[in-house]
Amino acid sequence: MTFNTLTFIGFFVAVLILYYLVPKKFQWVFLLMSSYFFYLYAGPKFLVFMLITTVTSWYGALLIDKNHVREKEVLAENKEIFTKEIKKDFKAGEKKKRKRILLSILIVNFGILLFLKYFNFFADNINHIISPLTDGGQIPRLNLILPLGISFYTFQTMSYVIDVYWKKVRAERNIAKVALFVSFFPQILQGPIGRYGDLAPQLYQARKADAQQIKYGIQLMIWGYFKKLVIADRVAIAANHMFGDGGYEQMSGSVVALCVFLYAIQDYTDFSGCIDIARGAAQCMGINMAENFKRPYFSRTLPEFWRRWHMTLGAWMKDYVFYPFSLSGRIRNMSKWIKEHSRDGGRLGKHLATTLPIALGNILVFFLVGVWHGSAWNYIIWGLYYGVLIAVSGLLKPVFDGMNKALRINTDSKLWQLWQILRTFWFTCVACIIFRAETMSDAWNIFAKSMHFWQLPQNYVQEYLSMGLVVADALVIPLSLLILFVADVMQEHTMVRGWLEKHNFLIRYAVYFIGFLFIVGLGIYGPGFDQSQFVYMGF
Repeated sequence: MTFNTLTFIGFFVAVLILYYLVPKKFQWVFLLMSSYFFYLYAGPKFLVFMLITTVTSWYGALLIDKNHVREKEVLAENKEIFTKEIKKDFKAGEKKKRKRILLSILIVNFGILLFLKYFNFFADNINHIISPLTDGGQIPRLNLILPLGISFYTFQTMSYVIDVYWKKVRAERNIAKVALFVSFFPQILQGPIGRYGDLAPQLYQARKADAQQIKYGIQLMIWGYFKKLVIADRVAIAANHMFGDGGYEQMSGSVVALCVFLYAIQDYTDFSGCIDIARGAAQCMGINMAENFKRPYFSRTLPEFWRRWHMTLGAWMKDYVFYPFSLSGRIRNMSKWIKEHSRDGGRLGKHLATTLPIALGNILVFFLVGVWHGSAWNYIIWGLYYGVLIAVSGLLKPVFDGMNKALRINTDSKLWQLWQILRTFWFTCVACIIFRAETMSDAWNIFAKSMHFWQLPQNYVQEYLSMGLVVADALVIPLSLLILFVADVMQEHTMVRGWLEKHNFLIRYAVYFIGFLFIVGLGIYGPGFDQSQFVYMGF
């Protein structure tokens, strides 16, 4: 039941109406039932994995929380008896117990994710290595199907258990409420990855229908459908032709470059469009989910890009991987050693001691981001591409600053900022090639051909039509991208909702009506088009 189907729209309208009709104290129960129905619709066999995650996380968090309470009570009861050493040993022993519980929960749940997502990948690579050494003995491939949303709900639920371990939140006693946090249907397809302290209280809260919230939610959903159906699915036709079955080999350099650009647009509008639909659906019920995109293609640097793109995954990696790694004892000792052994009086050593842990942390984080996205080498290389570039840019920042100063570049000028945006967008387009290409050989060939962007086709119309696009798309694509660009520029400086509210009734609803007509009249749907999945549903 994907978002871009009449089935989902009918389901959502029914849920929204009934949500406000059921007694308020049972609203969260109704949400849980609706979420499980939504998930079961995709296939009952997938539910077992979600149930394992729910039960183990609920029970593990309870055990950790009870241990926290017990430690506090024992220390309070024996305040006058425990010496400093006894107190220290007791706290260390209790912490070890909590850590064992936490590690058990993480191993079980990440183990399920790793097995389902990566077993065949590891088997194929091991078989490739050992095949010359064996007489046909191979690790068999398994017929594994990835459960819907497993990467998203696993990360979200593990953050809950870790936050209980860190005493950021208290454990929830009611397993049904934990189940709702895990399965909340608007976010199960593609996120955003919520945090328990932010999302869970909203899920359990009783609410009256709020016309303003419902209106804002519908606005956001319409905008999401516009990005998905009008833009993403249209430009995907050309991008899929270029990336699939060696299509780029018959295309000129300028058209290959155009298709790379269109895929970058598809990736953004497809994923952010789905998130807008999810957040809008939740907002109709008075639930505000975390923002996941913030006009990422306006970024001036790659670190800024990743602060604007898939923000909840980036925040998860920062809090649960980057900081624990960069602030670990071994990394701190490495920084200290660099400072003590620097040869230039400490200036270079201080910079290296500060930036090297950050650089290593970024490489680790983006390696894991690549692994998270899928079981293929191109995803791993894509992640390392970002990690290494960001690490090197941080390590060489004094060199770049010195070059700018020597060349007397005004880094505050609009022209320089525009150059930074275009440069960053180019790096992301290269990353898109790595991410989308069928093989790394294809990725290199597409990149090389796109760099010959001055090569025009002999018959532009014929090459354009060969990609599956029609003549009308030559008008619809630029017009829809212009609307997207203007809306994003406005959103950078003001709230578009607020801007609309300042105008009279006729203007506001004319905008809504035009948006609706765009979706109905220009959306890509129906026979001949594969609307079964959004780009990120596979992750």
